Amino acid sequence: MTRAATFPPRARPVPRKVSANLEFRRAGARTIVGRQCMPHPFHITLPFHIAGDPSGMATLYMQSSSGGLYGDDALSLHVTVGEAASVHLTTQASTVVHHGRGGEACQTVTFDIGRDGYLEYLPDPAILFAGAALSSRVEIRMAENAVVLLSDSALTHDPEGQGEPFDRYVTEIAILGPDGTACLIERSDVTGADWLRRTRGLPAYGLILVAGVTDAEPLADHIDRALATAAASSVYAVAAALPERGVVVVRFLCATGADLTRMQDVIWRATREALTGHAPARRRK
Repeated sequence: MTRAATFPPRARPVPRKVSANLEFRRAGARTIVGRQCMPHPFHITLPFHIAGDPSGMATLYMQSSSGGLYGDDALSLHVTVGEAASVHLTTQASTVVHHGRGGEACQTVTFDIGRDGYLEYLPDPAILFAGAALSSRVEIRMAENAVVLLSDSALTHDPEGQGEPFDRYVTEIAILGPDGTACLIERSDVTGADWLRRTRGLPAYGLILVAGVTDAEPLADHIDRALATAAASSVYAVAAALPERGVVVVRFLCATGADLTRMQDVIWRATREALTGHAPARRRK
């Protein structure tokens, strides 16, 4: 009888700490990338200026050269949006969060938005694979008259079809006003099993925040009307205003990733139209 080989437990990997920086500034009638430091696994395209966008807005796609997030990742990105600059920042595709193998992927994004700055930060959803552990933090510091539209969304996926949920998903979003006080702090901490129980099996969740608006209640009503027109039986969505804070909060649960992407697009288009008077042009991905 041959004795089965045994192996010592694998040591936890040393976290891979990587920091990146982006700076946008106004140059004449356009917003440009003034400075960048984007080490692996960060990568960006050249900025686009799309007809119909407000104030010479720069559209920039972020990419990853590593195939997703892993249990030893500790990634941070700092973005500066200068005075009167206007930016649409998104990703080229969803970010896959792989099985943590005992570790936790950490991702921190920090924004400093200058006076009269406008930011749309609309990354595609994180895809939480079975066993994935992700801790995500976004902090936005806003100067006078700055406006931000922020999306945070995720969906679950079990590629082996074994019914294994993700491990843990922790999120924190902090939006700070010109005096440094918090306009909004959003926190959640959920296991994969608890996610499925709380959502009754729906795999996709989205959150969109709009901050720095003077007419929060009319904006929430406008978004609600767009949701009522676009929502299907597999989508649950609601918009709520916090007028004393200049914030609108939109939450939605969906049965599919396609529904999640569609609802994000509907909310983004309705918000842009309400804020600028013009619906945005389509972005290709």
